[in-house]
Amino acid sequence: MKITVSKSTFVNKLAPAMGTVSNKGTITAIEGVLIETLDNEKIRISTYDMTKGVRSTFDAISVEREGKYIINAQRLYQTIRVMPEDEVVIEVNDRLNCTVSSGKASFSMLAMKGDEFPNLPELSGDRGFSISSDKIRLMIGKVAHSIAEMDNRPMLCGAFFKITKDNLEVVSCDSYTLSRCSVKCDITSLFAENDIQFSFIIPGHALSELSKNLAEGEDENVEFYISRKHAIIKKGDSIFFTRTIDSEYIDYNRIIPKDNDIIVTVDRERFLDGLERANIVADEKIKGSTKSYVKLTTDDQYITITSSSVNGRVSDEMDCVHEGRDIEIGFNCRYLINSVKVAEGQNIMITLKSPTQAITIEPAEDDENFNYFYMILPVRMNEQK
Repeated sequence: MKITVSKSTFVNKLAPAMGTVSNKGTITAIEGVLIETLDNEKIRISTYDMTKGVRSTFDAISVEREGKYIINAQRLYQTIRVMPEDEVVIEVNDRLNCTVSSGKASFSMLAMKGDEFPNLPELSGDRGFSISSDKIRLMIGKVAHSIAEMDNRPMLCGAFFKITKDNLEVVSCDSYTLSRCSVKCDITSLFAENDIQFSFIIPGHALSELSKNLAEGEDENVEFYISRKHAIIKKGDSIFFTRTIDSEYIDYNRIIPKDNDIIVTVDRERFLDGLERANIVADEKIKGSTKSYVKLTTDDQYITITSSSVNGRVSDEMDCVHEGRDIEIGFNCRYLINSVKVAEGQNIMITLKSPTQAITIEPAEDDENFNYFYMILPVRMNEQK
């Protein structure tokens, strides 16, 4: 195989795929990128770590000899990035020696036969819909912080997507926080049926890679195909695919508190600034093997954030609109920061019930097109000194 490609094009195509290259060292082939020549001087690259992958097609400058080979993805990516000119020649000979050259610079590395690359899943489905890539990226950013990294309930290690004709809802829960966001948008079925009803769970480790692949180029509609075990997302000449989590999601509406009768409305940026300051002190407790927490106290029309450690104490009082009883309640500071940071609007509405029951964070102003909801469990402050 001998091909000449544009350095910028190749890097732009390979960069979003690097997160789907295996680094576990168990199967050499999946540490590489499969490069194939197609008709009309097109090149196709594929990466696959056995759970998620990327396949992209682009035009070569020229194809002198056709072929299909695997090259270590990390080494190839780093090599092409530092090439001195935009035209890069990739050549693999019969002895599987690969030479990458540009101008007067050249690198040598080993290649593998393309047939050793694992078979990719069928990149199509019998159900599908079209949706704005911008809306998908927005929803992922709003709920990613509540996805569990490890849990004996597999569904909590992913984000739950619920699709209807004009609404996208995404939910995540890690047992301590719950995030639910929805946005109204145009959603079109890719098949004949008129009724659009989809639900699936995408693993957390795949969501950040999905966002990277959707971020390429201008906002445009992407095609989602749902098969029995995979979600396949097509945007332009690139395809991202991932295994889905085959499980029923939790009944999240059942665990959302319905009777919180203490309502605090506060400026979101001001509240976030206070939490960031309190977290400087709260994080010091991690070294002492105690949980990081802050205390929220309501008093008349003020809310106070406090935290203390052996090295110091922080207190920050701010104006708020307070309805109901006064309350003192403790939280993991990072959980609060993560939720408030991705909330939107000038003001947020916090509802509470007691020091041992979950609070909710919602927008203070209604928006018929976009809505978010965050739930956070408190900590027992009397267990922490």
